[in-house]
Amino acid sequence: MIGLLTTDEVALRGRDHDTPRLADALRRDGHQVDAPIWHDDAVDWSKYELLVIRTPWDYSERHAEFMAWLDRASAQTRILNAPDLIRWNIDKRYLVDLQECGVPAIATMFCDDVAEAEKAIAQVVGGRLVVKPSVSAGSRDTGLFAPGDPAALALAEHIIANGKTAMVQPAAESVIEAGENALFFFNGRYSHAFHKGPILAPGGGYRGGVYRPEITRANPSLAEVALGEQVIAAIDRIAAELPLYARIDIAATEGENPQLLEAELFEPALFIDVVPEAVPNFVAAVAARLSD
Repeated sequence: MIGLLTTDEVALRGRDHDTPRLADALRRDGHQVDAPIWHDDAVDWSKYELLVIRTPWDYSERHAEFMAWLDRASAQTRILNAPDLIRWNIDKRYLVDLQECGVPAIATMFCDDVAEAEKAIAQVVGGRLVVKPSVSAGSRDTGLFAPGDPAALALAEHIIANGKTAMVQPAAESVIEAGENALFFFNGRYSHAFHKGPILAPGGGYRGGVYRPEITRANPSLAEVALGEQVIAAIDRIAAELPLYARIDIAATEGENPQLLEAELFEPALFIDVVPEAVPNFVAAVAARLSD
């Protein structure tokens, strides 16, 4: 039995367009599949040969509860991506490790108290900046600010007051104005890409007032694919196991001089409603892991 891990519909709010399609494709390939809810106490996790984490999208509001679940479930079945990889990736401090491996990434300062946040914000000169938590999903508590805007420090204070670490970054203007490309890799091999339109409004919050990114298929440049491969190679050196799936978010101007924004190894939407030909790539990747 394969489990595609998700959460309840109240938390998903109709946004999970992947799981039903992936489950149907795996069944057509001869597998037994269901989609258990991670916080359902009635689930017997030991019945799964493989549990693939897909859409537990309320984890950031229930972080301690989710991490405790991960410990319990991983003692009963095999989970992909691997729990150690998830624990490393769930906090964006992993960017430091990737930079130490030579990956070009957006400069990031991590702030555990308000004094650090104030200093970090002051160090961003010559352009706008982004403030967000180091553990988050769906761009929650993420803001774009002009230099000197006191709302930047106010957001950092809010993040820290909620027990999280605040991240401060110079804004990638190509992303702010035109969006970003996200490249997917299954078992280390490039599969597909999509483009996410700009989402942040100046002064904090989202364009249009709600998080509703415009998603279209993308044709990444050779330089972007090469950066994605570099990130995967670095992850392979850092981690004990190659990720089943990885989404590499990239900032680039007209495809050139790409920099890493994020490496999402935990619960990224695959957007197979936009790129349906990615489904057989996912099925083949899962089948390969089952035969490991």
